[in-house]
Amino acid sequence: MKRRTFVSTALAVAVTAPVIAQTAPQPVHVSGTGADDVAPLLYGQKAGLFRAAGLDPAFERSNSGSATIAAVVGGSVDIGKSSMGSIITARAKNIGDIKIHAGGATFRSVKGDVMLVVSPDSPVHTAKDLNGKTISVPSLGDQNTLAVRAWSDANGGDSRSISFLELPSSAAAAAVQQGRVAAAALVPPFVAHAVGAGQVRVVANVFAAIAPRFLETGWFTTGDYAAKHRDVVLPFGKIMSTASAYVNTHTVETADALSAFSGVPAASIIDTGISFFATSVDPRDIQPLIDAMAKYGLIDHRFDATDFIFK
Repeated sequence: MKRRTFVSTALAVAVTAPVIAQTAPQPVHVSGTGADDVAPLLYGQKAGLFRAAGLDPAFERSNSGSATIAAVVGGSVDIGKSSMGSIITARAKNIGDIKIHAGGATFRSVKGDVMLVVSPDSPVHTAKDLNGKTISVPSLGDQNTLAVRAWSDANGGDSRSISFLELPSSAAAAAVQQGRVAAAALVPPFVAHAVGAGQVRVVANVFAAIAPRFLETGWFTTGDYAAKHRDVVLPFGKIMSTASAYVNTHTVETADALSAFSGVPAASIIDTGISFFATSVDPRDIQPLIDAMAKYGLIDHRFDATDFIFK
């Protein structure tokens, strides 16, 4: 074939051949508080796991679990992350058809994470010292509230006399220092930084008063969204499971991403570690919390944990 003929033919093919465009990842609006339980999501993004599955989750910080739940139920957010206490409360009050489809941070008595903290010079040393005082929690009525109440009653205090104030975890240590609250239930990674910097001291590992093990946080959506977007919900859950398994054994490798997200120095995160993450949603890790919340009147009835797990 002559060169002129070859070039002409090549140009004709180039012009007439169909253009094969790559499908852009599907945007997924995700929201939750800025605690360290976002670490598996950050790893999934950094490692390209979501993009490989055709998803592009954009995380937006929320001030509380209750605010996240309202956004998911209202439809402005696709997938939310919240404390299980807030999710259980919403389920008990029939606020939206909430479905949990991925586990988050899991409390295990072998390693404490949420701590009740006070200012270094505080006169508070025992549960009784907190009678009549105000304590901050990330979300009113969540498991942090429950844990403080259960710990107080188990250690000589009177939980009925305690008042609770909802504050973002990022602002809790400052509130303690300024005397706006007597104590705070402080979550990772903020507790590590605040203790390491001498801003607060630890009074108790309060979560142990609930159960030896239970699911602290979860990723959820509504039943309607899950039914219409199984192509999002199912791979999201699988990726979070894979990412959680990785983060559980690679704190050092994930510290930088979590530090950039939270503002807590990576060295503090590495020194104290981060939460342990569930790689599946097991009703046995949820039921103890439901039962304890019913016992303390945070919800008006007990229900089966399997009722709101997405199948």
